[in-house]
Amino acid sequence: MIDAIVLAAGLATRMGEVKPLVSIGGEPALGAVLHRIEAAGLSQPIVVLGAPSAVTIEAAVDLSACTVVQNARPETGMAGSLRLGLDAVSPGRGVLIFHADMPFVAVATIDAVRRSAGAGARIAAPCHGGTRGFPVFFHHDHIEGLRASLAGDAGGRAYITQHLQELTEIPVEDPGCVYDIDRPADLSAWKGGLACSIGA
Repeated sequence: MIDAIVLAAGLATRMGEVKPLVSIGGEPALGAVLHRIEAAGLSQPIVVLGAPSAVTIEAAVDLSACTVVQNARPETGMAGSLRLGLDAVSPGRGVLIFHADMPFVAVATIDAVRRSAGAGARIAAPCHGGTRGFPVFFHHDHIEGLRASLAGDAGGRAYITQHLQELTEIPVEDPGCVYDIDRPADLSAWKGGLACSIGA
């Protein structure tokens, strides 16, 4: 069994507005991510929101089917938010980690990572054009180690580097899995239909 975590607590200093609420095809970016998670058959995702944007996001996005976790100190970076999300994962469950500013990942990509997890992968991530993307899966045996490794704004990257022998990379034809909307120009730069570029 797998829980989904959506990190949506960033300060968005480069975007200039609340990134989870940036309009993607007429809906907030966070809503787009949640709809893809639902379409992939995952329920009750854990959504990590940060002050002071949490109230605004909750007013704009239906989070009634989510477990909402509040990060009162979003300045602690991705590590702080991910740690809070991991604390909310049900015992014995693995986790898929999503980002609210990566709203174009395809449902087929989520499915591919889930299939890899179901086939026994310990850590799994999609890979497009030689770049590792999201969502990233961690088996429940890795969650405590991942949590202990978190620092700053790096997320699970360092932990994955330390456990490359357990990583399964899944080639996908999905640029959305490696594209984030970090700056306003990223929205107009996207050429993949409806999703910009980061590593795992």
